[in-house]
Amino acid sequence: MFDMHYDLLTAIYMAKLNNDFEEIKKWISFYNDNNVIGLIANMCFMSEKEMQEEYHPNYYVKDKPISLMLKESIDLVNKYINPNIDIIFSLEGCDYLNNPDELDELYEIGLRALAPVWNMPNKYGSGIRGDYGLTGDGEELIHKAIKLGIAIDLSHTNEKTFKDIISIVKKYRENGIYPVIYASHSNSKKLCDRVRNLTDEQLLLIKEVDGYVGVMSNRNFVEKDALEENISLNDLKESYMKHLVHIGNIIGFDHLTLSTDDMKFSLGDEDYKKLPIYEYESITSSLKEDLSKVFSEDIVEDIMVNNAKKILTSIKGGTYERKSRITM
Repeated sequence: MFDMHYDLLTAIYMAKLNNDFEEIKKWISFYNDNNVIGLIANMCFMSEKEMQEEYHPNYYVKDKPISLMLKESIDLVNKYINPNIDIIFSLEGCDYLNNPDELDELYEIGLRALAPVWNMPNKYGSGIRGDYGLTGDGEELIHKAIKLGIAIDLSHTNEKTFKDIISIVKKYRENGIYPVIYASHSNSKKLCDRVRNLTDEQLLLIKEVDGYVGVMSNRNFVEKDALEENISLNDLKESYMKHLVHIGNIIGFDHLTLSTDDMKFSLGDEDYKKLPIYEYESITSSLKEDLSKVFSEDIVEDIMVNNAKKILTSIKGGTYERKSRITM
């Protein structure tokens, strides 16, 4: 499968700060020819307090530029991850970019996608905890990203920011320019009423701009009360399939993809066990079995691999060319 959202750059940067790569080596061994063959690897930025508490006290240091953090993380990915794995490098939350012109340097390093906001509002726009849309700087950021060929990730935006981005993208499309747009890890709000999930109106807007959706297999975005109630694994899997069917019926099954937003790297074992519906080490075989009960063989292959690969090939300049690396 192709995983549309995993905070791998954050995880590997944390391993660097802790000088301990054993856990991350174990985890990335699941990226192999029979399991996860591609992913969008994110470096995530929250509020400084949340990053210190959830990631590492020195995860974000004000006098260290984002470009250096990104470069160090990408170098480590290239060192440890199998060269056959397709990877798009992305930022989740642009809070600490001083200005949109920094994207030039980030693009040269390998950045090919960005989400302008995480949950909190920032100088570019608002996530789900804010009440305004794109700011003037945010509009400039989106224009700059599109001109460079950087894909735009709509996950975590509130509805105002979401619609402002769509409005800009539509104007480009009217002029024959077709930015790559997707929501990397978002589910149906109609089926699971969480603020992070997408309304049917938002899904229709994604369809209008030829966008994609990565449907997330964390149980708390599939069933609202999944963490409080003892819902069986089979029921959760059935609910996940319903999200895929519902979203696919709106945006088209040729634009439907998968994501895990797997949080193994930042959670203890007990907390982690509460989240994923599918075990990462066997996610492809398990998902294929469940998808095959609902979809035709061709659609299963599209959802698991082909649709996401269209995103890679659509990004201006092609995917980031990974340099020579040392495998595990």
